[in-house]
Amino acid sequence: MPDAIAHYKILDRIGAGGLGEVYRARDTKLGRTVAVRVLPDSLIGDRVDRLLQAARAAENLSHPNIAALFEIGEDGPYRYMAFEFVPGEPLTAVIRGRALNLRRAVDFSIQLADALAEAETREIVHGDIRPDTIVITPKDRAKFLNFGFTDFTSGGAARRAAGSASASGSPSVVAAYMSPEELSGRAPEARSDIFALGAVMYEMMTGRQAARGRPRSVPVPTSESGKGVPKDLDAIISKALASDVDKRYQSAATLAAELRALAAILDARAAEAEAAFEPPRAHRRRGQAVVAVILLLVVAGLAFWIWRSGLLGLLR
Repeated sequence: MPDAIAHYKILDRIGAGGLGEVYRARDTKLGRTVAVRVLPDSLIGDRVDRLLQAARAAENLSHPNIAALFEIGEDGPYRYMAFEFVPGEPLTAVIRGRALNLRRAVDFSIQLADALAEAETREIVHGDIRPDTIVITPKDRAKFLNFGFTDFTSGGAARRAAGSASASGSPSVVAAYMSPEELSGRAPEARSDIFALGAVMYEMMTGRQAARGRPRSVPVPTSESGKGVPKDLDAIISKALASDVDKRYQSAATLAAELRALAAILDARAAEAEAAFEPPRAHRRRGQAVVAVILLLVVAGLAFWIWRSGLLGLLR
């Protein structure tokens, strides 16, 4: 592990992947913590050119729910990329086979759909959306990692291999988040990202994978999962997971808008439920207030009686 790369002081090693070793580092110029990826020596020729092209596109992608790429450069023998360091834990660890709180899951879904909508305007595809490529921060925000670099990550390679395996009927964990068109050998596109997000949403809200190891299977509706998910959500999840790409959401912005409408409905129902319990609570509060007033009057009357009795005794 080097002590420093360019103006980044290396703090510790985070891990490794298709894009090389990853280190947590301190940007000594700007005083911020970053994630520095040291590109592998095996990345040569045309792959370097394609990576630089992807990096230039990613540098222009700015959204609060996407880990930003700050810089790509060289320092002696090192070729590196400096990304926003995202503290937290992978969505996989947050779910852990259990459904999330519904309102929280809807919030995460809105944030991620907004991020995809921004990427669509830049014509950038993630291509490897799954709980492992999403981090939940300590402030409960969802962030995509490796946006635009799927062709170079180990996750992307596993996804392509899973597509080949799934085409012959072999199940795969990664394939559970792949769209039918990807399983048929086509390159991922923006609507493929929407399908993958739909699979992630399903898992957040039910605690189970939509495909359950069978990538071409039709998932049980979310409202029948036994997790208290309302039927309102079924139509949204079903449309995001539509096998026919033309029947799927055609833009992430539309998906985000429908999720926001659902969030408003859920909030209204919660307010109604709270209001239904308000009269008894208000009645109890009024009753308590009356009792308090009565006690005060009794105490005041008793004090007055004692005072008056003492005064009469003095007069006698």
